[in-house]
Amino acid sequence: MHSLRPEGLDFLTMAPRRWTFANRVQARPAEVFAAISADPSTWVAWFPGLSAGHYEGDQPPGIGSGREITISRVRYRETILAWDAPHRWAYRVDESSVPMAHALVEEWTVEPDGDGSRLAWTFAIDPRPLFLVGVPLAGPAMGALMRRAARNLSRHLQA
Repeated sequence: MHSLRPEGLDFLTMAPRRWTFANRVQARPAEVFAAISADPSTWVAWFPGLSAGHYEGDQPPGIGSGREITISRVRYRETILAWDAPHRWAYRVDESSVPMAHALVEEWTVEPDGDGSRLAWTFAIDPRPLFLVGVPLAGPAMGALMRRAARNLSRHLQA
């Protein structure tokens, strides 16, 4: 595992590279927030490429909790930085099995949007050379990932 610099929420505005993607989800904000902050093993049902995940420890998750996920065979260990139900949830990546970043913080926000929600994902990164190679494609690829995740989440929550 490769250690990343432990950044806080201010990194969301100060990161060298930053993308925000927003999509509509056909569910109320509380339902969407519950889904994104839930046990990450449930993300397998809606987040593309995620194959495993869990919160660490035996306490209910919240700010300071650790979680581990695997996406496309890459493992990440994360720490929750914000848990403001039902509107904001954020975490930093502490370790990754691939050396893609010096620091990485992600934020998910949920706002009412008619009879559904507007789900926004911010990806803030201080990239290492491995990630820099793909920067021209990163925005379009992550935007497509978010659109697919939002569609999948809508279906998952309506089931």
